[in-house]
Amino acid sequence: MLNDKDSNIIAKGIVKAVFSLLAVLFLVWFIYKIQTVIIYLISAFIVSLIGRPVKQFLIKKFKMKDSLAAALTLFIFLIFFGALFSMFVPMIYQQGKNLSLLDFNQFQQQMDELLANLNLYLQQKNIHILENFSLDRLFSKINLSVVPQLINSVVSIISNFFIGLFAIAFISFFLLQDSNLASEFIFKFIPDNDLDRYKKLIDNIKSLLSRYFIGLFLQIFILFLLYTLMLNIVGVQNSALIALLAALLNLIPYIGPIIGWALTITLSLTSSINHMPIDQIIVLIRNITIGYLLVQLWDNFVDQPLIFSKSVKAHPLEIFLVILIAGNLFGILGMIVAVPLYTMFRLLFKEFYQEYKAHFTIW
Repeated sequence: MLNDKDSNIIAKGIVKAVFSLLAVLFLVWFIYKIQTVIIYLISAFIVSLIGRPVKQFLIKKFKMKDSLAAALTLFIFLIFFGALFSMFVPMIYQQGKNLSLLDFNQFQQQMDELLANLNLYLQQKNIHILENFSLDRLFSKINLSVVPQLINSVVSIISNFFIGLFAIAFISFFLLQDSNLASEFIFKFIPDNDLDRYKKLIDNIKSLLSRYFIGLFLQIFILFLLYTLMLNIVGVQNSALIALLAALLNLIPYIGPIIGWALTITLSLTSSINHMPIDQIIVLIRNITIGYLLVQLWDNFVDQPLIFSKSVKAHPLEIFLVILIAGNLFGILGMIVAVPLYTMFRLLFKEFYQEYKAHFTIW
């Protein structure tokens, strides 16, 4: 039999557990509701990390104050991306014009002929994966009634984009102006005797993440140049726009390059398929595939080891498992942010492990 004291302890424990569970559920619900704001904060934090070296350069070289250096850094970013966007507007218009002029009946006929030839070739190799595939069956499942909804969605995305751009720019300015803004909030929960140690740790994390995101930006820029060069060599129209999309898709680990290859093939065909015979289409697909593969090999064996060797000090298998787990838990967004978050947590774990490892005994 339990006495009154034990019963009270158990009851308090149950109540505490229930309230803790409710608090966790409320926190998850709250984060879900403000996920857009969290994305803005994360994006602004990344912008501040990339702009950190620029701001420091302006302060050291021109003796600027923090506010002026932060504003000028943000202005440089906006000018750069604004110029980039204006450069691609004519290409987007031309690509849309190509799509509007595309004869879909001829396109389907040529694709049917291409698939028939490919299926015949595979059957000669005893591969029968395309025997039951038909474009007619695929197109019959496309519901054209969703087109107005798609247009409304595009308009909504554009309006949300500019709202998000303003929010990210506004937050980024204050994060650039006061690089310790986020750190000071964390320092309020840290004992004074450990403050110097944690300041050093957070500075190391900021420096590491700054190098990572600058390296990521450099990687995308190099991929953009290589894809543009490759598509120009094989004679694809609007090569810069297609190259930019393929380079950005490379941000998604493992599956991003595959999606980028499929998108590159599709957009390249829609640019000139109306006046190309089937044999030239096959040659174009082959040349793009070979060029795309060569660029990916360069990226995997040259760019990534050189760019990320100083920021992500982890085994490739370790990174692969982290990305795989993050993708299963949080989808594509999880795969994109997995590496920087894991790199940060590795640094934190290393710091705490060095402190507490003396208290553990490995048997």
